[in-house]
Amino acid sequence: MLTGVLLVDKPSGKTSMEVVEALKKRFNLKAGHAGTLDPIATGLLVILLGEATKFSQFFLGLDKDYVATVKLGEITQTYDREGVVVEQRLVNVSCDQVKRVLEGLVGRTLQTPPPFSAKRIRGKRAYQLARKGIQVEIKPVEVEVKRAELLSCNLPYAEVFFSVSSGTYIRSLVYQMGLQLGCGAHVVELRRLRVGKFNINMAMGLDRILSLQDINGLVIPLDQALDFLPAVKLWGESLSRIKKGTFVKLDYSADRLFVRLYGDGVFLGLGLVENSKLKPYRLMQGL
Repeated sequence: MLTGVLLVDKPSGKTSMEVVEALKKRFNLKAGHAGTLDPIATGLLVILLGEATKFSQFFLGLDKDYVATVKLGEITQTYDREGVVVEQRLVNVSCDQVKRVLEGLVGRTLQTPPPFSAKRIRGKRAYQLARKGIQVEIKPVEVEVKRAELLSCNLPYAEVFFSVSSGTYIRSLVYQMGLQLGCGAHVVELRRLRVGKFNINMAMGLDRILSLQDINGLVIPLDQALDFLPAVKLWGESLSRIKKGTFVKLDYSADRLFVRLYGDGVFLGLGLVENSKLKPYRLMQGL
């Protein structure tokens, strides 16, 4: 079974799951994605293959970079160009004002996801309920905006760079920006440039990938993809205990530290260091 990480430059007009399904059908593999991109969005989509799908939590939590093209003066249902325009306002602001409002968005804050989002509400996606006209309360979540910069400004349009923590909705940031400016705003185009250490320059377009006979040469080995976690080499009794699913005593402690485990030069999976113990957390099959 092919296992690892595949970096795809997602085209506009496709959902993230449509990209996954196309890859599964073309190459007959097990796959999932590590972080949804809206259909209108393009850019970096991290695809997990084979056993890598079991490690998705470690990729979902990575920081991300985006470039958004924003239109001021219009508020839409979905906070992007796909939604119905619900309000139009005069754009009586300057580019300097846009820049200052963006700078004010930097930092930690509680953000409410858009009503048309993939958030699950009582087992249903929020957008499924919103399309039926069902109003639901979506709980805000804490996010962090690390950078928010105005790249270009030709009002009513602006191009904005965002660097954010996992779980941040760029559409909601743009909606908030529009409210603070007093004229409203929505996303016209969105492109994801980075997920953790993975950059868009490392990705290949979906059509190009689907035209290949195999994708072995494009797949990043799972342990390399997880190299933002420290590595621990095991041998002897310690290696044997971990393979059996039992813990190893340590002479130090850590507060929930995840580590990559290796034995005899082979990647074993991930372990968890906690309370002076190293415990197997998620191991590869066939050990």
